[in-house]
Amino acid sequence: MLQNTGRLALCLAIVGFALPAFGLEATTIIVAQPDAPLKITKYTAAYQASTRYATEGIRHSVEYVSVADRGIVAAQIGLVSFDVWNEFMNRTGGVSMDEMAPGANSKGTWIAQAYAEFSFLTGVAYVARVRFADGTIWSANMDEIVGELRKI
Repeated sequence: MLQNTGRLALCLAIVGFALPAFGLEATTIIVAQPDAPLKITKYTAAYQASTRYATEGIRHSVEYVSVADRGIVAAQIGLVSFDVWNEFMNRTGGVSMDEMAPGANSKGTWIAQAYAEFSFLTGVAYVARVRFADGTIWSANMDEIVGELRKI
């Protein structure tokens, strides 16, 4: 039984590394949100195999800048993953509690785990929520986000 499990794990790892060889390069999409207090400036996502020091999953890395006119104390970046068939795999919220002044830059990396994560192909990033220093909270219009996700 363990021998078969090892073979399965090896096959899955090979499939994960072979996707680029089949012309399937991961694609990333940043949802445009003109009214958001943060602007995502860079987004990368890719399958990450398990190693001694790294967790298996979909590695999402995001860089963003505050375009708000006041301080930010927390932010959540929405991260959505789709597989090679453009089917939904996972949604996670990357949370940062680093304080940001207006105009400040920040970045974060989050690992999302999903069933058959080796088949990841498309990642989507958007600003989900922001908490300002004065206690008010800005939230994304999820109807607009879902509309963008349906285009995939």
